[in-house]
Amino acid sequence: MYPCISIRVYPCLKKALSQNPGFALIFAFFMWYTLDMLHKFKKLVSLTLCFLLILQQSGLAQSIGVVDISQYLGSKPPLSSPEDTFRPVHLRYLSYDSLNNNFKLLLDKGSPQSHFKPASQQVAQELLKYFFIGLTLPNSSFWVNLRPDAPDNIIDADLAKTDVGKILLEADLQLKKDTASFTSPQTPEGKAHWDKLYQKAGELYGTTNITIPTLTRPWIVPDEIIIREAPDNAYIYKATLKVMLEEDYLKNSPPSQPNYQPLTSNYNFSDPRLKELNQYSTQLIKELIIPKLTREINSAKRYAPLRQVYYSLILAQHFKKKFSQSTGENPYVKLIDSRNLTNLTSKEPWDKLAYFKDYQQSFQ
Repeated sequence: MYPCISIRVYPCLKKALSQNPGFALIFAFFMWYTLDMLHKFKKLVSLTLCFLLILQQSGLAQSIGVVDISQYLGSKPPLSSPEDTFRPVHLRYLSYDSLNNNFKLLLDKGSPQSHFKPASQQVAQELLKYFFIGLTLPNSSFWVNLRPDAPDNIIDADLAKTDVGKILLEADLQLKKDTASFTSPQTPEGKAHWDKLYQKAGELYGTTNITIPTLTRPWIVPDEIIIREAPDNAYIYKATLKVMLEEDYLKNSPPSQPNYQPLTSNYNFSDPRLKELNQYSTQLIKELIIPKLTREINSAKRYAPLRQVYYSLILAQHFKKKFSQSTGENPYVKLIDSRNLTNLTSKEPWDKLAYFKDYQQSFQ
C-alpha cells in the first residue's frame, strides 16, 4: 500500500533563477550544487506522508545504420514559444525522518495550465512512485536505446516493467521525431542545414545530385542541477536537461548499457569525402538543431512527463547518496538498488517493441 497523505498549502519558492536549457537517458552522474536557503517563497503543496510500514516476507509491502535525413521531411513541429512554456507538477523537496520512517515532500504546482488540484492525491502518488523506482533500480538501469540495428537492446529489463521506462521511451521516440522535423527544409533551421550541406557537397563533388549519409544520434542527458542539501532534506532549486550528440557525450561518459557500440563505430565510409560531409552535417546540427531541441525538452508540454520523472530521480539520487552506506533493518534503506519492484510496476501493460516499430516507421 502507498502512504496516506495529508495535504496543506505552503508559501512556495520564488522564481529566483531563470531557466537555462542547457539522448539514451543516463542518470548515473549528476552535478550537485549546494546553496544557502533562498529567502522568498511562492506556493508549494506540502505533503506529510504517513508511511504504513508493513513488512511481508522479505520485501517492503509498498509498494543510424545509415539514415538519409532528407527522407524525414515531414510536418513542422510545434516550437514552444515563451508563452507556451509548460511546467508540470513535480517534486521539489524531500525530507526523511529515519527514526520514525516519515517522509515529507513538497510539490511544485507547476504552470496554471497544469490544472493541479491540491486535494488530488493521484499525481503525488505517481511522482512518489517514480522516486521509489529511482531508489530500487541501480543507476545503470536508467537508459533507453532506440536504434534500427538494435531491436534486442531497447531498454533495461527491469526498467521495462515500470511507467518510468515507458516515459523514457516515449521521450526518446519524440526526440527522434522532433529531430527529423527540425531538419526538414520546411523549418528555417532545417532549410539552413540542407542549403549549407548541399553547398558543401557541391564543393567536394562538383554536383549536389548525391545521397548524403548523416550519422547522428541525439541523446537527452542531465544538464545543470542546483540543489540544497541538509542533513535530513534536499531542495531542488533548478534542474535542466540538454540534448547532446552521441559521440560528444561518450567522449566523457561511459554508456550505461553493457557492450554498447556507438553508431559511427559500425559504419565505414568508402569515400573520405562522404566522411567529411557527415562531419560537416554533424557540426551544422550542433549549431542549428540541438539548441532548438534542448529548448523543447525543457519547456514543451509533450516532454512534461520526462521532466516529472527527472525531478523524482534526482531526489532518489540524494536519498541513495545519503543512506546507501547505512546499516540496519530500515526498509527504505534496504530498498536501495534491490530491484524490488513490488507495487511499482506499470498498472497498464505496454510493449517496448511498439515504440521500436513506431520508430522504424518514422523513417521509412
